[in-house]
Amino acid sequence: MNYFIWLAVLAAVIFAFYRYVTRESRVRAAALAQDFPAAWRQVLTERVAFYLSLSKNEKQRFERAVQVFLAETRITGVQVEVEDTTRVLVAASAIIPVFGFPEWQYANLGEVLIVPDAWKQEKDPNKEVAPLDGTLLGSVQNFQNQHYMRLSKASLEQGFRDAMDKQNVGIHEFAHLLDQADGVIDGVPKLALPPELLQPWAEVMQREIQAIRDGKSEINPYGATNEAEFFAVVTEYFFEKPEKLQENHPELYQLLSRALRQNPKKRFLRFSVDPREWLKTLRSKRKFGRNDPCPCGSGKKYKDCHLLQQEKQAA
Repeated sequence: MNYFIWLAVLAAVIFAFYRYVTRESRVRAAALAQDFPAAWRQVLTERVAFYLSLSKNEKQRFERAVQVFLAETRITGVQVEVEDTTRVLVAASAIIPVFGFPEWQYANLGEVLIVPDAWKQEKDPNKEVAPLDGTLLGSVQNFQNQHYMRLSKASLEQGFRDAMDKQNVGIHEFAHLLDQADGVIDGVPKLALPPELLQPWAEVMQREIQAIRDGKSEINPYGATNEAEFFAVVTEYFFEKPEKLQENHPELYQLLSRALRQNPKKRFLRFSVDPREWLKTLRSKRKFGRNDPCPCGSGKKYKDCHLLQQEKQAA
Protein backbone atom coordinates (compact mmCIF):
# COMPACT_ATOMS: atom_id res chain seq x y z
CA MET A 1 0.00 0.00 0.00
CA ASN A 2 2.79 2.37 0.93
CA TYR A 3 4.46 1.53 -2.39
CA PHE A 4 1.41 2.71 -4.39
CA ILE A 5 1.13 5.87 -2.29
CA TRP A 6 4.78 6.60 -2.99
CA LEU A 7 4.23 6.07 -6.73
CA ALA A 8 1.22 8.39 -6.68
CA VAL A 9 3.19 11.10 -4.91
CA LEU A 10 6.10 10.69 -7.32
CA ALA A 11 3.76 10.88 -10.30
CA ALA A 12 2.17 14.06 -8.91
CA VAL A 13 5.59 15.65 -8.41
CA ILE A 14 6.71 14.72 -11.92
CA PHE A 15 3.48 16.07 -13.41
CA ALA A 16 3.78 19.32 -11.47
CA PHE A 17 7.38 19.71 -12.60
CA TYR A 18 6.38 19.02 -16.21
CA ARG A 19 3.65 21.65 -16.00
CA TYR A 20 6.16 24.13 -14.60
CA VAL A 21 8.86 23.63 -17.23
CA THR A 22 6.37 23.62 -20.11
CA ARG A 23 4.27 26.56 -18.90
CA GLU A 24 6.00 29.07 -21.15
CA SER A 25 5.53 27.03 -24.31
CA ARG A 26 1.91 26.27 -23.40
CA VAL A 27 1.13 29.95 -22.79
CA ARG A 28 2.69 30.90 -26.11
CA ALA A 29 0.81 28.17 -27.97
CA ALA A 30 -2.50 29.17 -26.39
CA ALA A 31 -1.94 32.83 -27.26
CA LEU A 32 -1.05 32.10 -30.87
CA ALA A 33 -4.07 29.81 -31.27
CA GLN A 34 -6.34 32.86 -30.87
CA ASP A 35 -7.25 35.24 -33.65
CA PHE A 36 -5.65 38.65 -33.29
CA PRO A 37 -8.35 40.97 -31.90
CA ALA A 38 -9.58 43.56 -34.38
CA ALA A 39 -9.58 46.20 -31.63
CA TRP A 40 -5.89 45.61 -30.99
CA ARG A 41 -5.12 45.91 -34.71
CA GLN A 42 -6.98 49.21 -34.76
CA VAL A 43 -4.79 50.51 -31.92
CA LEU A 44 -1.66 49.51 -33.82
CA THR A 45 -2.94 51.06 -37.03
CA GLU A 46 -3.97 54.34 -35.43
CA ARG A 47 -1.18 54.76 -32.90
CA VAL A 48 1.99 52.89 -33.89
CA ALA A 49 3.95 54.36 -36.80
CA PHE A 50 6.44 51.47 -36.69
CA TYR A 51 3.65 48.96 -37.32
CA LEU A 52 2.38 50.93 -40.32
CA SER A 53 5.83 50.83 -41.91
CA LEU A 54 5.91 47.02 -41.92
CA SER A 55 5.13 44.71 -44.82
CA LYS A 56 2.08 42.45 -44.61
CA ASN A 57 4.10 39.48 -43.37
CA GLU A 58 5.99 41.64 -40.89
CA LYS A 59 2.73 43.01 -39.52
CA GLN A 60 1.55 39.45 -38.90
CA ARG A 61 4.79 38.67 -37.07
CA PHE A 62 4.42 41.86 -35.03
CA GLU A 63 0.87 40.91 -34.08
CA ARG A 64 1.94 37.44 -32.99
CA ALA A 65 4.64 38.99 -30.83
CA VAL A 66 2.02 41.29 -29.25
CA GLN A 67 -0.17 38.27 -28.43
CA VAL A 68 2.67 36.37 -26.82
CA PHE A 69 3.96 39.35 -24.85
CA LEU A 70 0.54 40.16 -23.42
CA ALA A 71 -0.07 36.51 -22.57
CA GLU A 72 3.21 36.25 -20.68
CA THR A 73 3.49 39.68 -19.04
CA ARG A 74 1.52 41.15 -16.15
CA ILE A 75 0.56 44.78 -16.74
CA THR A 76 -0.96 46.38 -13.66
CA GLY A 77 -2.44 49.81 -13.12
CA VAL A 78 -1.48 51.71 -9.97
CA GLN A 79 -4.18 54.29 -9.21
CA VAL A 80 -5.10 54.30 -12.90
CA GLU A 81 -7.17 52.11 -15.18
CA VAL A 82 -5.31 50.00 -17.73
CA GLU A 83 -7.38 49.50 -20.87
CA ASP A 84 -6.52 47.31 -23.85
CA THR A 85 -5.13 50.37 -25.63
CA THR A 86 -2.54 50.85 -22.90
CA ARG A 87 -1.67 47.16 -22.86
CA VAL A 88 -1.18 47.08 -26.63
CA LEU A 89 1.03 50.18 -26.52
CA VAL A 90 3.17 48.58 -23.79
CA ALA A 91 3.52 45.47 -25.96
CA ALA A 92 4.42 47.57 -29.01
CA SER A 93 7.07 49.37 -26.93
CA ALA A 94 8.57 46.02 -26.00
CA ILE A 95 8.58 44.57 -29.49
CA ILE A 96 9.90 47.51 -31.52
CA PRO A 97 13.50 47.49 -30.17
CA VAL A 98 13.86 43.70 -30.57
CA PHE A 99 11.87 43.16 -33.77
CA GLY A 100 15.12 42.22 -35.48
CA PHE A 101 15.39 39.24 -33.09
CA PRO A 102 12.29 37.10 -33.80
CA GLU A 103 12.87 34.75 -30.87
CA TRP A 104 13.78 37.42 -28.31
CA GLN A 105 12.28 37.19 -24.84
CA TYR A 106 12.69 39.65 -21.98
CA ALA A 107 14.08 37.37 -19.30
CA ASN A 108 12.75 37.81 -15.78
CA LEU A 109 10.38 40.68 -16.57
CA GLY A 110 8.15 40.29 -13.55
CA GLU A 111 5.59 43.03 -14.14
CA VAL A 112 4.92 46.34 -15.86
CA LEU A 113 3.33 48.89 -13.52
CA ILE A 114 1.34 51.72 -15.09
CA VAL A 115 1.07 54.94 -13.07
CA PRO A 116 -0.97 58.03 -14.01
CA ASP A 117 1.85 60.48 -14.65
CA ALA A 118 5.47 61.38 -13.93
CA TRP A 119 6.73 60.93 -10.38
CA LYS A 120 9.47 62.28 -8.19
CA GLN A 121 12.29 59.96 -7.18
CA GLU A 122 14.20 61.16 -4.18
CA LYS A 123 17.77 60.22 -3.39
CA ASP A 124 18.26 57.62 -0.68
CA PRO A 125 20.84 58.95 1.82
CA ASN A 126 21.56 55.38 2.97
CA LYS A 127 22.88 54.37 -0.44
CA GLU A 128 26.44 55.14 -1.50
CA VAL A 129 25.38 55.37 -5.15
CA ALA A 130 22.16 57.37 -5.37
CA PRO A 131 19.69 56.88 -8.20
CA LEU A 132 18.95 59.61 -10.70
CA ASP A 133 17.21 62.47 -8.94
CA GLY A 134 14.28 64.29 -10.53
CA THR A 135 11.02 63.72 -12.31
CA LEU A 136 10.75 60.30 -13.95
CA LEU A 137 8.49 59.06 -16.74
CA GLY A 138 9.65 55.45 -16.59
CA SER A 139 12.05 53.19 -14.73
CA VAL A 140 13.36 49.64 -14.55
CA GLN A 141 14.16 48.24 -11.13
CA ASN A 142 15.39 44.88 -9.91
CA PHE A 143 13.90 42.92 -7.03
CA GLN A 144 15.54 39.57 -6.29
CA ASN A 145 15.74 37.88 -9.72
CA GLN A 146 12.95 39.86 -11.36
CA HIS A 147 12.77 43.16 -13.26
CA TYR A 148 9.89 45.55 -12.66
CA MET A 149 9.12 48.35 -15.06
CA ARG A 150 7.14 51.44 -14.18
CA LEU A 151 5.66 53.66 -16.90
CA SER A 152 3.74 56.91 -16.85
CA LYS A 153 0.48 56.32 -18.70
CA ALA A 154 0.32 59.93 -19.90
CA SER A 155 3.88 59.76 -21.26
CA LEU A 156 3.35 56.34 -22.86
CA GLU A 157 0.32 57.72 -24.72
CA GLN A 158 2.16 60.87 -25.76
CA GLY A 159 5.09 58.86 -27.10
CA PHE A 160 2.84 57.13 -29.59
CA ARG A 161 0.71 60.17 -30.42
CA ASP A 162 3.68 62.12 -31.75
CA ALA A 163 5.70 59.99 -34.14
CA MET A 164 8.44 62.56 -34.75
CA ASP A 165 9.46 64.02 -31.39
CA LYS A 166 12.36 61.55 -30.88
CA GLN A 167 10.84 60.55 -27.54
CA ASN A 168 8.99 57.40 -26.55
CA VAL A 169 9.23 56.38 -22.90
CA GLY A 170 8.07 52.82 -23.62
CA ILE A 171 10.81 52.21 -26.18
CA HIS A 172 13.28 53.90 -23.83
CA GLU A 173 12.59 51.57 -20.91
CA PHE A 174 12.57 48.41 -22.99
CA ALA A 175 15.88 49.53 -24.51
CA HIS A 176 17.21 49.39 -20.95
CA LEU A 177 16.04 45.77 -20.69
CA LEU A 178 17.69 44.97 -24.02
CA ASP A 179 20.88 46.54 -22.69
CA GLN A 180 20.56 44.56 -19.44
CA ALA A 181 20.25 41.20 -21.20
CA ASP A 182 24.00 40.63 -20.79
CA GLY A 183 23.70 41.14 -17.05
CA VAL A 184 24.35 44.87 -16.66
CA ILE A 185 22.75 48.11 -17.85
CA ASP A 186 25.81 49.96 -19.11
CA GLY A 187 24.92 51.25 -22.57
CA VAL A 188 26.67 48.34 -24.31
CA PRO A 189 24.09 45.74 -25.47
CA LYS A 190 26.58 42.91 -25.82
CA LEU A 191 23.98 40.30 -26.77
CA ALA A 192 22.95 42.46 -29.73
CA LEU A 193 26.28 43.95 -30.82
CA PRO A 194 28.61 41.66 -32.80
CA PRO A 195 31.97 41.36 -30.99
CA GLU A 196 33.81 43.31 -33.68
CA LEU A 197 31.52 46.31 -33.06
CA LEU A 198 32.04 46.58 -29.30
CA GLN A 199 35.06 48.86 -29.58
CA PRO A 200 33.61 51.07 -32.36
CA TRP A 201 30.38 51.39 -30.37
CA ALA A 202 32.24 52.42 -27.21
CA GLU A 203 34.23 55.04 -29.13
CA VAL A 204 31.22 56.53 -30.93
CA MET A 205 29.17 56.51 -27.73
CA GLN A 206 31.80 58.45 -25.79
CA ARG A 207 32.26 60.92 -28.63
CA GLU A 208 28.51 61.53 -28.93
CA ILE A 209 28.05 61.91 -25.16
CA GLN A 210 30.81 64.51 -25.08
CA ALA A 211 29.19 66.39 -27.98
CA ILE A 212 25.92 66.52 -26.03
CA ARG A 213 27.70 67.84 -22.95
CA ASP A 214 29.48 70.45 -25.08
CA GLY A 215 26.16 71.65 -26.51
CA LYS A 216 27.12 70.50 -30.01
CA SER A 217 24.41 67.87 -30.51
CA GLU A 218 20.65 67.87 -30.97
CA ILE A 219 20.35 64.51 -29.19
CA ASN A 220 18.23 64.79 -26.03
CA PRO A 221 20.54 66.12 -23.28
CA TYR A 222 19.31 63.34 -21.00
CA GLY A 223 21.41 61.01 -23.13
CA ALA A 224 24.53 62.54 -21.60
CA THR A 225 23.52 61.42 -18.09
CA ASN A 226 25.50 58.20 -18.49
CA GLU A 227 26.15 55.45 -21.05
CA ALA A 228 22.99 53.52 -20.16
CA GLU A 229 20.75 56.53 -20.72
CA PHE A 230 22.59 57.36 -23.94
CA PHE A 231 21.72 53.98 -25.44
CA ALA A 232 18.06 54.28 -24.42
CA VAL A 233 17.77 57.87 -25.73
CA VAL A 234 19.35 57.14 -29.11
CA THR A 235 17.21 54.02 -29.48
CA GLU A 236 14.14 56.26 -29.18
CA TYR A 237 15.65 58.60 -31.78
CA PHE A 238 16.49 55.66 -34.08
CA PHE A 239 12.88 54.54 -34.29
CA GLU A 240 11.15 57.93 -34.10
CA LYS A 241 13.21 59.96 -36.60
CA PRO A 242 15.53 57.52 -38.39
CA GLU A 243 16.11 59.77 -41.41
CA LYS A 244 17.24 62.63 -39.17
CA LEU A 245 19.51 60.39 -37.06
CA GLN A 246 21.16 59.03 -40.19
CA GLU A 247 21.60 62.55 -41.55
CA ASN A 248 23.11 63.99 -38.37
CA HIS A 249 24.89 60.92 -36.97
CA PRO A 250 25.60 58.46 -39.83
CA GLU A 251 28.10 56.33 -37.92
CA LEU A 252 25.78 56.04 -34.91
CA TYR A 253 22.86 55.12 -37.19
CA GLN A 254 24.91 52.41 -38.89
CA LEU A 255 26.00 50.90 -35.58
CA LEU A 256 22.43 50.88 -34.24
CA SER A 257 21.19 49.30 -37.47
CA ARG A 258 23.68 46.48 -37.11
CA ALA A 259 23.09 46.08 -33.38
CA LEU A 260 19.29 46.03 -33.63
CA ARG A 261 19.21 44.33 -37.05
CA GLN A 262 16.78 46.90 -38.36
CA ASN A 263 16.75 49.80 -40.80
CA PRO A 264 13.66 51.90 -40.01
CA LYS A 265 14.50 54.57 -42.58
CA LYS A 266 14.45 51.95 -45.33
CA ARG A 267 11.04 50.78 -44.12
CA PHE A 268 9.65 54.30 -44.32
CA LEU A 269 10.98 54.67 -47.85
CA ARG A 270 8.75 51.81 -48.97
CA PHE A 271 5.71 53.99 -48.43
CA SER A 272 6.82 57.41 -49.62
CA VAL A 273 9.38 59.02 -51.86
CA ASP A 274 9.96 61.50 -49.05
CA PRO A 275 9.78 59.71 -45.67
CA ARG A 276 9.56 63.05 -43.89
CA GLU A 277 6.22 63.81 -45.49
CA TRP A 278 4.92 60.35 -44.55
CA LEU A 279 6.08 60.83 -40.96
CA LYS A 280 4.44 64.24 -40.82
CA THR A 281 1.16 62.61 -41.82
CA LEU A 282 1.55 60.05 -39.04
CA ARG A 283 2.40 62.77 -36.57
CA SER A 284 -0.64 64.84 -37.44
CA LYS A 285 -2.89 61.87 -36.68
CA ARG A 286 -1.41 61.34 -33.24
CA LYS A 287 -1.46 64.72 -31.56
CA PHE A 288 -3.66 65.17 -28.54
CA GLY A 289 -6.83 67.10 -29.24
CA ARG A 290 -7.54 69.74 -26.61
CA ASN A 291 -10.93 68.19 -25.92
CA ASP A 292 -9.76 64.57 -25.95
CA PRO A 293 -9.88 62.66 -22.64
CA CYS A 294 -6.56 63.07 -20.85
CA PRO A 295 -4.55 59.81 -21.10
CA CYS A 296 -3.59 59.97 -17.42
CA GLY A 297 -7.05 58.66 -16.55
CA SER A 298 -8.16 61.71 -14.57
CA GLY A 299 -11.45 61.88 -16.46
CA LYS A 300 -10.77 65.51 -17.43
CA LYS A 301 -10.29 66.87 -20.91
CA TYR A 302 -6.66 67.11 -22.00
CA LYS A 303 -6.83 70.94 -22.11
CA ASP A 304 -8.01 71.01 -18.47
CA CYS A 305 -5.45 68.52 -17.19
CA HIS A 306 -1.93 67.92 -18.53
CA LEU A 307 -2.02 70.61 -21.20
CA LEU A 308 -2.93 73.13 -18.50
CA GLN A 309 -0.10 71.88 -16.31
CA GLN A 310 2.38 72.17 -19.19
CA GLU A 311 1.26 75.73 -19.93
CA LYS A 312 1.72 76.67 -16.26
CA GLN A 313 5.20 75.17 -16.24
CA ALA A 314 6.11 77.08 -19.39
CA ALA A 315 4.83 80.37 -18.00
